[in-house]
Amino acid sequence: MKQCYYRFTAAAAVLLALALALCGCSSGGNQAAAEGTDAGGSGGSNFWNSEENGASAGTPANLNVTVDYSDFDVLDTWDDDACRIELQDGGASISGSGAEAEQREYYVVKITEGGTYVISGSLENGQIYVEAGENQVHLVLNGAAISCNASAPIYINNGRKTVITLAAGTENILTDGTDYTYSVTETDAETGEVTGEPNAALFSKKALTMNGSGSLSVTGNFNNGITCKDELKIMNGTITVTAKNHGIRGNDFVVIKGGSIAVAASEGDGIKSTKADHAEKGYVYIENGTLSVTAGDDGIQAVTIAVVKGGAISLACGKDGIHSDGGISVSGGEILITAEDDGMHADGTLSISGGTIDIEKSYEGLEGLEIDISGGKIHLTAEDDGLNASAGSASGTDGWRGFGGGGGMQYDSSCQIYISGGYLYVDADGDGIDSNGDLTISGGSVIINGPTNSGNGALDANGTILVNGGFLVASGSSGMAEYPSGSSEQNVIVATLSQQQAGALLRIEDADGNDLLTFTSTKTYNSLVFSSPDIKSGMEYTVYTGGSYFGGTESDGLMADGSYTGGSAFGSVTVSTILSYVGTSGGMNGPGGMGGRPGRR
Repeated sequence: MKQCYYRFTAAAAVLLALALALCGCSSGGNQAAAEGTDAGGSGGSNFWNSEENGASAGTPANLNVTVDYSDFDVLDTWDDDACRIELQDGGASISGSGAEAEQREYYVVKITEGGTYVISGSLENGQIYVEAGENQVHLVLNGAAISCNASAPIYINNGRKTVITLAAGTENILTDGTDYTYSVTETDAETGEVTGEPNAALFSKKALTMNGSGSLSVTGNFNNGITCKDELKIMNGTITVTAKNHGIRGNDFVVIKGGSIAVAASEGDGIKSTKADHAEKGYVYIENGTLSVTAGDDGIQAVTIAVVKGGAISLACGKDGIHSDGGISVSGGEILITAEDDGMHADGTLSISGGTIDIEKSYEGLEGLEIDISGGKIHLTAEDDGLNASAGSASGTDGWRGFGGGGGMQYDSSCQIYISGGYLYVDADGDGIDSNGDLTISGGSVIINGPTNSGNGALDANGTILVNGGFLVASGSSGMAEYPSGSSEQNVIVATLSQQQAGALLRIEDADGNDLLTFTSTKTYNSLVFSSPDIKSGMEYTVYTGGSYFGGTESDGLMADGSYTGGSAFGSVTVSTILSYVGTSGGMNGPGGMGGRPGRR
């Protein structure tokens, strides 16, 4: 598959007030200097045969996705003259025009004309089949329960567009069987799998919108839960999908504007878009709503871009939480991820400008060709790297998708990490932040609890590490520790210590006893990198270890507004250059982190 890479423009730097307040930081400038200071020590409108009002969803060339909603998309009312279909076990009563019934292997209600169809009642081993030419169809599920043993309970074969409304106060159920009967099958060129249509309990070959405040339960025992081979929009409603393979699949795109959606996809992806031959399609766009996904594969998967602008999202996945063959853009919402592979993975740019992201479990937290963080609040836990910018490999032997690890000493200019705002907390057993190119921090707040092993470091770049602004605390082992470049624009204190135990306090204060940093790590460490606008050239700073802290507050290991006593002075340094060392200046102050794992596909 052709992979597409896209670059997002970073938003203006926003220094998160929380971390700065915790650390007593204020804005200030610095003089650029060479490395090296050392210190010893430790409505009912008629749409049916006319063009749809409003523009369809689309993406401009930069893939900053915008979605338009037509009047038809939001239509959730119906007139008294709508065709009424009352389902009865073994048949149906049809009142109105545009629909007819026929007995096949299963009972079929066939809709042949554009218009509104209100469906209620129960039908065992039957199907609603839409064959409406170029007309638009409005299906109202008004307390309908449909099962079909050998096909999709709802099969939309044609029609320019179909809207399914879940009537207020109703419960609706679609259930298929474990085997479908096909008159025509096709073989997938890539997988060799023999397939046919339909392949989901709710299946549409044309554009489909779902709206209404009622509920719908979809069980896909055969393959997918909901499949649309065109544009799929979910406006609202309470929708529960249980599927053998993929939960919700849209070809051109999947748009979620609102509603409460729960997906359980045992073998496949939770929500995915698949159109790979069109640069402005193949995306997943989440605007609002509540989304809960359990998936054997990826939670959300897109070919071009995955966009999250709002909503409450929970993902528990056998592979990636959010995966895109192109880019990922998060600008809002609350996202909770538990993933066996990456929390978020983009083959192109991964851009975060807002929202709250909590990655409770991952192999690598955030992975992309380029990672751009300009806002938001991020907490992540990773078995390997917290952040990894890598071109990676598309090959592998274990069937998993993913990039390689640190990449040794090889520099790749296409791999970049930019942090200009927001709040980032990392707990990583591998590298805290790893770039196969450069790493630049110019704003925001970054707290890293890095590795305890000597084969990784809290900071790792095969190129240059620049700290030009913001607030940074990075703790980890010293064996592969890397430090910011002397070309940075903000002063940095590097402390190489004897092993500090998890939970032990470390404090940095100025000659007047003012607190710049009071910090406790969740792990053992002996290397700490600290940078803040409050570190001033010409000023003396002392590092203390141990002691006690009374009163005040603690957040992610940062202490504030309390009293510190009983610490032991480890060493002092007067800042005369960008990098100031307390203790030995060991580690690897240059390109390279080692380690990582083979690329996975």
